[in-house]
Amino acid sequence: MRTLIRNVAAATVDPELGDLARTDILIEDGVIREIRPDIAVDDGSFDGEIVDGRDKIAIPGMVDTHRHTWQTALRGILADGNIPDYLRGIRLHMAPLYRAEDMYAGNYVGALDALNSGITTIVDYCHNILDPDGAHAAVTGLRDAGIRALYAHGLTPITTNTWSQSRGGSARGADPAALATRAVLARHIREQYFSSDDQLLRFGIAPQELAIAPVADVAAEFRLARDLGARITFHANQVMVRQLFQDVEVLHAHGLLADDLLLVHCTFNTPHEWDLLDDSGVTVSVCAETEMQMGMGYPAIAEATAHTPGPSLGIDCVSGNGGDMVSHSRLVLQASRYRADEPEYAAMRAPQTMSWTTKDALRWATLNGARAAGVDHLVGSLTVGKRADIVLVDMSGISQVGWNRADPTGAVVSQAHAGCIDTVFVDGRVVKRRGVLTHVEVDAARATLERSHEYLYDRTGGAGDFIPQPPIDIPLYRERA
Repeated sequence: MRTLIRNVAAATVDPELGDLARTDILIEDGVIREIRPDIAVDDGSFDGEIVDGRDKIAIPGMVDTHRHTWQTALRGILADGNIPDYLRGIRLHMAPLYRAEDMYAGNYVGALDALNSGITTIVDYCHNILDPDGAHAAVTGLRDAGIRALYAHGLTPITTNTWSQSRGGSARGADPAALATRAVLARHIREQYFSSDDQLLRFGIAPQELAIAPVADVAAEFRLARDLGARITFHANQVMVRQLFQDVEVLHAHGLLADDLLLVHCTFNTPHEWDLLDDSGVTVSVCAETEMQMGMGYPAIAEATAHTPGPSLGIDCVSGNGGDMVSHSRLVLQASRYRADEPEYAAMRAPQTMSWTTKDALRWATLNGARAAGVDHLVGSLTVGKRADIVLVDMSGISQVGWNRADPTGAVVSQAHAGCIDTVFVDGRVVKRRGVLTHVEVDAARATLERSHEYLYDRTGGAGDFIPQPPIDIPLYRERA
């Protein structure tokens, strides 16, 4: 249960340690015990493994604070799609076809995809719970993958309250699937799988969106979550329908904003709504690739930095984009830099200062994410005493050789990608070594997802038919359809 990483560069994201050009890291019983150069051990009698860290950079395990992991079998099906396409093709057409084995396959292989990319913690926004078997399968998939995760149990009754029947902003109409029924399942899942805070998996709740459910129903689901001691994650203001609702304003009016809440997107928050988040402790997940692709607005890094404890990053939907968090953080960084420079361009002036840095980007992907998931006391930085969720990034490749050893953070964010992820520790346990997942049978995992993929595609007649024609009516988008 001891591992010593020798002679590694480190981007610690620890404010006291910062970047280290060369150091050792000692892991004992899943905990980081020491971080300093030349830790004295007798290599011949050391009762553990010694890992050669030369040409590698150690970073904290990255944290994905918003992933619909169940969609992994639909990878890339929405590569050219927007939100109406997503709602019609996936939420309304594909989602109800899912069996328990499809939920398992998506969560299992999706979590392995995250680990393979250096993401050691995910917030699994599991909003496709069709029946109890599906819920059990989703949790089991995460558990079997060996990832650290917040399983956010979805409360949307998939087949009865949908975007095609949207009652967003309305106080009328009772939900056909009573909350009492869904609450029984949520409590059962909580009790069966989440008995301890010392385990890798933690329990959360994803209430229905205000775009499809009456406010009273959503408030009741928030109360259920808090009664269960669950962290809450919630889609907010990701569609431009200001005439119907303002999610943050509504949550504030009902006393629902608190530091156990992770909002997702917030791309169309009003200035007043951002002000309402001041000192609330609410965190925000920015999912830039999905947001910019699907017509969900510009990534709200600046606003979340000014009004919350700090933005985190989410991959969101691999049905539309990939799961490479290093590349994602670089995209968000460059997009945020561009936005900060826009006033200079408008005044015909050349920008003279750098508004955002690679250290900001790595913090979004690590420590801020851990805070949003409620585990920053455990992970998110390379800090003595924290759990050993550590990623070694291989910088020896032809596309990385010559990297700046004085700036490990800049080297990772500006030059690396998921293919550089060499070694991954979760809670001190190696799950990837020399670029290969070691704790599972990779071919068997691939076969599990392929079976699910083939079933789902067969049920829809192939990928080309996953959006039914004529298009399903979506009330929120009727004027834009």
